[in-house]
Amino acid sequence: MPLVNDYQQVKDIYADAGERGISLPLFCCEDRQTLEAILAAAYEIGQEIGNPHIPITPSWTSRYHVRCQACLISKAGNPILGCKLMFSDLDVFTGEDSPYKDLLVMPHLDHSNPWENMDILVGFADQFASVMCDASEKPLSENIRLTAEYVEKVKGKVVVEGAVDEISSTDGGVREKKTTVEEAKEFISKTGVDIIVPNLGTEHRSTTASAHYDSERARELSAAIGKVMCLHGSSSVKKEDLSKLPEDGIIKVNLYTALAYAGGKAVVSHVLDDLGNVYKEEELAELVEKGVLGKAVLEAGYGKTKEPVGPKLAHFTNPLRSDAWFNAFKDKCKDYMRLFNYQKYSK
Repeated sequence: MPLVNDYQQVKDIYADAGERGISLPLFCCEDRQTLEAILAAAYEIGQEIGNPHIPITPSWTSRYHVRCQACLISKAGNPILGCKLMFSDLDVFTGEDSPYKDLLVMPHLDHSNPWENMDILVGFADQFASVMCDASEKPLSENIRLTAEYVEKVKGKVVVEGAVDEISSTDGGVREKKTTVEEAKEFISKTGVDIIVPNLGTEHRSTTASAHYDSERARELSAAIGKVMCLHGSSSVKKEDLSKLPEDGIIKVNLYTALAYAGGKAVVSHVLDDLGNVYKEEELAELVEKGVLGKAVLEAGYGKTKEPVGPKLAHFTNPLRSDAWFNAFKDKCKDYMRLFNYQKYSK
């Protein structure tokens, strides 16, 4: 199935999710391996519930000062090239030869401010299902002006998400002020965006569920403006609060940090278990002598060591480490899809 990037079709998918009580997760990525892990997660959930035609939103940032994911897709570091590569991969992954061909794949451009990213925001508008025009670092009046100007440029071409307020960050300070109903109404009416990002107390780039997500404020906003809210900083939200999001009127949920943490930990754990199949015995002994490793790595039963200790081609090439990341990332995506009620897409 071709990518879903028709404006009205995307709007209809979000409206349908809202009616069913589903929050649509957005999973960020910065390489082909992770892109496929996201699609594979949706494919497996579709198999579980007996409906292969379910929506899934892979995403990446462009010139985002925190992490330019489009720049990381290629060693060239060019975000335009990165976007082209991702769309090229998506064309293949949604083609007739792909197991993912029945999915409703809705690519999203995340955290793109209009003063540095207009070439991507406009140039790729007809390929993305949705984009985030992020002017939230500016004062509200300037944020509204810049966002409205962008909406006017792409009206009817792509679903636009705008951020009313900056979200707190573990590496950039805490924003105590949460978005008010009045601010949310003003932002929507003056910008014309389809989806808004309010500040509900969450934090970007958190590796612990420590922030206080304000469920009551979310419900107040939803009652006033409808199910048009996207939650950012979702990795900081406690599991028991995540399950509330569909009822709170959160239609879209941005996720990356918790997913990358799961993938990164899986890779490191695999490498530690596989040391005896990558290093020569004398190299391991030297690391033990230096105190870098413990004596256990030299024992026959250590980790996944296959006797004799020493490099084995299948273990020092990339596929095993790639599989560790892929499976951990995929399984975490599936966990979130279940939390956000994807079972309600069951036929």
